[in-house]
Amino acid sequence: MLITLGVIGVVAAITIPGLIQNHQANKLRSQFLKAYSEVSQALKMMKYDEISLDPTSYSRENKFINVFSSYFKVAHLCGDNSAINEARNKTLCYYNGDTSYKTLDGKRTPDWGRFDDGQFVLLDGALVMIENPFTLANQQPIWITIDINGKNAKPNRLGYDVFTFVVADTEEIVPMGSKGTRYTDMNTGCNPNVSIYYNGFACAYKALNQTDYFKQVVKTVKIK
Repeated sequence: MLITLGVIGVVAAITIPGLIQNHQANKLRSQFLKAYSEVSQALKMMKYDEISLDPTSYSRENKFINVFSSYFKVAHLCGDNSAINEARNKTLCYYNGDTSYKTLDGKRTPDWGRFDDGQFVLLDGALVMIENPFTLANQQPIWITIDINGKNAKPNRLGYDVFTFVVADTEEIVPMGSKGTRYTDMNTGCNPNVSIYYNGFACAYKALNQTDYFKQVVKTVKIK
């Protein structure tokens, strides 16, 4: 009996960590696909309603987030820029000076300026963050970054539970890392062994197109 119990213990020690990792990966993938679908549907509805998705159509007075957030069931509206930094928002929203968010390797805090043009929290806790360059001088498209499990659920890592999408010229949403987006080099934009300020932004492309992406990231990215 002792031998049998010992064998069971060894088998459990070998298999349980793998089962836990698979559960984590499946949950992350499900959350990712849900968030992607919701944002995609919102943009399609905006197009149907003939609402502009051109970043230059908006300004600091006429904000993209005001229209975009109206297509969701919002649990909490963080606001934008200075509003995000108010103390009442800090438990749910990513504010300037907040170090809880990290690049994929976990060593750097991403530039808050990429998330400061509006944020809101969905009913499932996901945090949606907007980057809208506003002016003709900056021809970057609208970025939509989603913390798929919310700020209060760790690890808050780009490429792990935080993913960026781009509103393409076709007015369709595409994952960052796709051809024509800002970051396409996977060696620097989605590599857990590289420490660079934008590492993790390009991972959305892999997450959408590789079915085993989350299994790999849960297995290889070390979370303290």
